[in-house]
Amino acid sequence: MKAAIYIRVSTDEQASDGFSIEAQKRRLISYADSQDWDVAEVYIDDGWSAKDLKRPEMQRMIKDVEGRLFDVVLVYKLDRMTRSASDCDNLLKMFELHNVKFQSCTESFETRTATGRLFIRLVADIAQWERENTAERVRMGMEQMVIEGRRPGGPINFGYDKYERLVEEEIAQIRLVRKFYMEGDGIKAVAERMNEMGFIRRGYTWSAFSVWYVLDNPYYAGKLRYGTKKANGKYVSRKKEGVVPLTFGDGSQEKLFTWEEYQEHKAEMDRRSFTGFPQSREYCFSGVLICGKCGHKMSGRYHQNKRKDGSYNKIKSYMCGNRQMGKGCTMPMFRQELVENLIMDWINDISLDHKQLKQIAVTIEKSTEEREREFLVKELEKVKERKKKWQRMYADDLIDENELREHTRDELTNERTIVEQLKIMPETLNKEVTEPGDLLFELPDLWPLLNDKERHDLVLDIFKEIVLFTPVEKAQARKGKFIPASIEKITFN
Repeated sequence: MKAAIYIRVSTDEQASDGFSIEAQKRRLISYADSQDWDVAEVYIDDGWSAKDLKRPEMQRMIKDVEGRLFDVVLVYKLDRMTRSASDCDNLLKMFELHNVKFQSCTESFETRTATGRLFIRLVADIAQWERENTAERVRMGMEQMVIEGRRPGGPINFGYDKYERLVEEEIAQIRLVRKFYMEGDGIKAVAERMNEMGFIRRGYTWSAFSVWYVLDNPYYAGKLRYGTKKANGKYVSRKKEGVVPLTFGDGSQEKLFTWEEYQEHKAEMDRRSFTGFPQSREYCFSGVLICGKCGHKMSGRYHQNKRKDGSYNKIKSYMCGNRQMGKGCTMPMFRQELVENLIMDWINDISLDHKQLKQIAVTIEKSTEEREREFLVKELEKVKERKKKWQRMYADDLIDENELREHTRDELTNERTIVEQLKIMPETLNKEVTEPGDLLFELPDLWPLLNDKERHDLVLDIFKEIVLFTPVEKAQARKGKFIPASIEKITFN
């Protein structure tokens, strides 16, 4: 009979001889020999918790169970495999479905009878209770640390050293982030501007999430925060273990912002929020329109005209940021309908012969974020393959436990870094990505079918900058007529 050996140690248990990788492997191989079983595969999750099944080697073992590569799964103790009662039940059902037995070498478990399966589930319930009880104690301790003004663990915030002192080179970047945002740039625009200026955030480029996190985090204003927010009177939490009430405390760190400054830009963030997405998405060309006179970005604004029946007509327009801030630009406001007409006319004026289409398609490349995502996904696959290689070498006694742990620790660090980077990157809007060149020429047909948010997303997918120009100086369009204007330049993503 072929056996699969599963070994797991968590970070806290690695120092324990009883649960070390080498100790488990030695006992399990000896047990398999005593039963005259052939060891088909060894699965080792080093440094992973058993709270769920999201472990690389556990997932690989599940796939091999479904492929029926062995007849029995052998573990040192049940809690090496899982500490969740529901996960234990699901695993046992899966084993039974694929005719794979389960065996613990230190516990008298068997899955052939209803009594044996009941006993295993009772032990799994106790293991889950122990894990959840520990989690509650940890949460209480972290809340108390915040109340006492001590940082409750986690990475050192960008802008600080390990002694909670400000790092001048880093806080200079944070001040710029706040300045750009308060001047009218959106979260994504601020990130792009910081990257264009060559700023690096501890080895990584700025992203929309990192800009949002810096502005949202009260740590920079001398406060500590732990827990979850309230929404509509209820706590919002992603934690399966339960809801953690939001806790604030005065920290011992040096302040970058005053509390009034923090509240000011938080109020601005709340003001720009609109039914789940920024108000800028109401303006279809926000973020891409550029003033042809001074080169500053143009932002959306609106006014209302009263109709004869007493109702109001909302008119959307775009204004140069320098003119809005009184910095001397004479570019007039552009109605959104005018910009739409200019874009559609520009597309229709392009000759549709094959060569020109090809030349345009060449200029429309994948966005930087898409290229970075593809690169990270490939790197993640390489890390997973290297982890398998180290474990195979250990199973074949080509390396010892210390070497395995050292290699695994390095690969886990690489894996978690890549996963964190992937988490903060925006997901692709559609699984089937249409070529931007096709989208460009389909835009006139798609436009009437889309709402404002969808139009804005489509514009950002296709265009990087649209430069508008008019010889008119701060003029208002006559009734029923648009300002004479043209598109000076267009660049694509």
